[in-house]
Formats: sequence, C-alpha cells, structure tokens
Amino acid sequence: MKTRRLLPACLLIFSFAGAWSLYHRNARVPSPPHPLAQLAPEGALLYLEAKDFSGLLSDWNGSPEKAKWLESENSDVFSESRMFLRLQRFYENFAVAAGVPPDTRFVSDAAGRESMFALYDIGKIEFLYVTHLPSAGFLNSVLWKSRNKFQPRSAAGTPFFTRKDADSGQVVAFAIAGDYLLLATREDLMAHALETLSGQPGRSLQQEAWFTKAVSEAPATSGDLRMVLNMARIAVAPQFRTYWIQQNITEMKGYTAAVCDLYREGRVYREERVLLRKDREGGNDDAHGRIESSSSVASLLPFASSDAGFYQIRKSNPQEALDIVEQKIFSPHVAAAGPQSRAPQVFLTSGEIGLESDLDTRIDVAPPSKQNSFSRLRHQFDQANAEALLIVQGTRDNEDGVLLTIPSAVVVAAAHDWDAQSVQSALQADLAAGVSVATLGLDWQRVDQDGGYFELNGVRPLQLAVRGKFLYISMERQLLLSMLQANPSESQLKDLTYVASFNHARERENFADLMGDIDHSAQSTSAYESSKPRFFSENIASLSYTLERLESEKIVIREDKNRVFQTVTYQWTD
Repeated sequence: MKTRRLLPACLLIFSFAGAWSLYHRNARVPSPPHPLAQLAPEGALLYLEAKDFSGLLSDWNGSPEKAKWLESENSDVFSESRMFLRLQRFYENFAVAAGVPPDTRFVSDAAGRESMFALYDIGKIEFLYVTHLPSAGFLNSVLWKSRNKFQPRSAAGTPFFTRKDADSGQVVAFAIAGDYLLLATREDLMAHALETLSGQPGRSLQQEAWFTKAVSEAPATSGDLRMVLNMARIAVAPQFRTYWIQQNITEMKGYTAAVCDLYREGRVYREERVLLRKDREGGNDDAHGRIESSSSVASLLPFASSDAGFYQIRKSNPQEALDIVEQKIFSPHVAAAGPQSRAPQVFLTSGEIGLESDLDTRIDVAPPSKQNSFSRLRHQFDQANAEALLIVQGTRDNEDGVLLTIPSAVVVAAAHDWDAQSVQSALQADLAAGVSVATLGLDWQRVDQDGGYFELNGVRPLQLAVRGKFLYISMERQLLLSMLQANPSESQLKDLTYVASFNHARERENFADLMGDIDHSAQSTSAYESSKPRFFSENIASLSYTLERLESEKIVIREDKNRVFQTVTYQWTD
C-alpha cells in the first residue's frame, strides 16, 4: 500500500526536509563559521539540529522498530487518521511541485551530516532545511537531474532553483552553496539563508530572545539531535490544539520555550529537556513551595525497587495523596458507586437480564458519598501534612497460576511524624462501612519482621507500617517487605519533583494478556461490528511489541522558579 511507505508524522516532516535539499552545485561559498541556527530567519516555531542526520536516518531505516512499525496495527490505524491524510496531501503536493517523489531514496540522497530544520508554519508546513553534504555526492540524485524543470533565481550571487505548483500553491526551492544543500518551501527563506552564508548581515533565529534563552539553559554540549520549541506560539496554534494527543493545552500555555537534547550512548538513549515557564505573580513563594516539597520526593527514592514493573514518586498535598491511596489500594475492593451507577438493565430485544457482575451492584441503598469517604484517614493526612508519595505496582500470577493480579503499595512522606495507632484506628473505622459488619475481620495483627508492621486479620489483604515521617500501605506482603528493607539515605538531589520508571521487559507479556482480557470482556457480538483492530489488545499491544528491544524507561524531573528540567532514560537490549 502506497501510504505504508510513509514515515510517522514527526519523522515524515523531517524526512521531507532532508529529502528535498538535493540541488544546485555551481556556487562555491565557504563553510559558515557560525552555528547552523544563524542561517534560519527569525519567526520559526520549531528548530531541529542533528550532528549526523545521515547516520540517524541510516540507523532508523535499518532498525527492527521501523520494520515492525510498518507491519503493526498502529500503522494501519494511523494511515487512516486525519493527521496522516493531511500529511499525505502535503506529500503529494510537494511531489508535484518538485517533479519527483520524496521517497526513501530521495531522503537518503538528501541526508548529510550536520543538518538543521526550521519549521515556520504548522498548517502549511513551511520550512527551511540545510545540511552539510559534499556536492559530489549530490550529482547522481534524482532531484539534481530534474533541475531543468525549475526556474533559476539568485540571492547574494548564489543561484538557486524554484518551482510552484499552480493548483496547490506549493513552492519548492533548493540550492547548493559550497558543501551545503538547502531546501525551502518559501523563496524568502532560501534567499535569507544564502545571504547569511555569503556573509551579509540579517536577523536570524539565533537572535530571537526565546531561542537564546532556551539554548542558554540547555546542556553546553548538544546531543546527537537537538529540538528547540517556541511554546508561546506552538501552544496556541490550531493544529497543535487539534492533534496534540496529551490534550493538556492549558498546561502547555504556561511555558514560553523548550529545548530537548537526545544523546545516544550505546544501549542507553538519554533525553535532556528544559522547559521555561512564563513569569507568574508570587513567583518567589511558589518556587519556595516547589523546592520544599521536592525534598520529600528525593527522600522516597531509596524505597523504589528496581524490580518493580512500575513506580512513581510525586509531590502532593494531603488531599491528592489520599485520593491516590484510595484509588490504588482501596478502590478495587471498596468500589464506591459513582453517579453513573444504576440497577441492572433488561434488554428485551435479546432476552438478556444483565451480567454476573451486576450481582455486586447494590440497588437497595444510596451510593456512598465520595466527599465523606475516608474522612478519618483524611484527618490523619492533614495532621501529618503529607507532601509526597511513592506508588509501586507490577503484575503477578495469582495463586492458581491462571489469572494476573496488579498489587500496589504506597509510601506517603509527610512533614511530621505519623501516629501509627491513630492511622490504624482511622483506617479501621473508614473501611468498616464498606467491607465489614461491626468491624469483623478488621483487627490489626502485629508481625515482628523487618522492624514490625501490621496486617488485617480478615480476608482483605492489607498491610500497614509507620517509620517516622513515612507511612506504608500495601496490598501484598512481599511489596511491603521489600520497601521496609530499603535503607533511607540523604539524597543530593534536593530539587526533585517527580520520578517514574516503567520496566517494559518485565511487564510486556503480562501487559498483552491483560489487554486481551479487557478487549474480550468489552467485545461486541454484533454482526455489524467494525473490522478495525481492537484498541487495547491489538493497537496498544502492537506498539509494545514494536518496541520489544526497549527494556525500561525512566523520567526524573527537577524544577525551580521558572525552569523545569527533565531527564528521560531509555535502556535498550543489544
């Protein structure tokens, strides 16, 4: 299928840029003594710079991830998406204007070593691309051989070629200046770059305040790939608001710029990101609050097991911490019915009278109020002033070896010491209304192991321990013991606000099994059911298998008054 040969969206745009920089060899202009960013005119929304674009492209083309992606369910679904169809329209318009298709060969011919790509309009995909590529390697390219179809132009004494498709209005301009290939979708972008190469003064991206500030906060040595974003303009662009999958536009509007460096270090890929916040009133107090809370985040690091399938450490306030404890520890058992709860329905058309799971739905009493749930435990969280918490989860085989469970454990760090007896009493009273009659099965039994902890004596699996400012609550004894055996230490990273890790190699197979169960339980029996692949067990699981060589991913976030530093580490197999 034609569309299957196209790259994913972000790589597709970058590949277009690389592919089209294949023309013009006559002018001889000295290599620029300044950074490539100085060649880009001001006004760019996004800037990409690669130390060796041809090497990156070669690694991607030869990677098993690319082959698996093109054969995956995700690729099939993406090829039918609105975003893909819009990109394909640009692809086709570009091919008409250039006279040659920007296929894999075209991109490979255009990819040089040091390269830059500046995007000026998301909707129209207006860009400038410059790459360091010896002109001798360009003579056999398809684009160079078709140069007679273009109109000649000149800027600063350097010739370039341009062509416009009358129907779509798409413009393609290219040039060779010394050992640099240039491609643009606007003639003015091409002219500016050639003038700068010849030494003429002019306003460039490197002189814009947002760009200068972002780069100054980035690591001194750029990565194999660097991306700089003008967040103040990107976040309000309609295309970004429509297609940004995270849908956190309001949060993104709080940043002015961002820079991300990707370092490839053997089996480890590392991203170093810096996000710059907009200035806000009361910045000093807010910054102080973030730094104070982050010290509690750092104190929880020793309790995070490297064997866990997933863990997350985050700053919080008492209410946020309690909400997460309810969700991860109590909600699977104390299933508080929300406003959407209703009596089992009767489907007269097929004679069905509900499912077995409906027998657990209470219709003779009012749903419990979320506002009043765990009110006593909330008082304890307020008194201790909960500041941060650690969540540890992972799939486990059930006792019968057939089903999978997802036990959770939580450690809550507070500003003050916890009162163990008060926490036990509060938790016992709050649980009584949902899982017991007259508190039967809710007595705490002390277990003298690893410093001692408490366990409910009923059928409900729940363990609790207190160590000064740390409160431990777990659904599985082994999870609790592994955290109690950790030795708290004074972390040197005082400004941490978030840490999370996912062990993909450990969880991949169980993850796929769970996704299959979810889709099976929700599968329609209608004869008119769509033939599209199922979301969880096919789309999501296929992404997991596409990235099969990825062992784990970890993110660490630090922040101060107006800056957020993120380090994302990807561990790969050989």
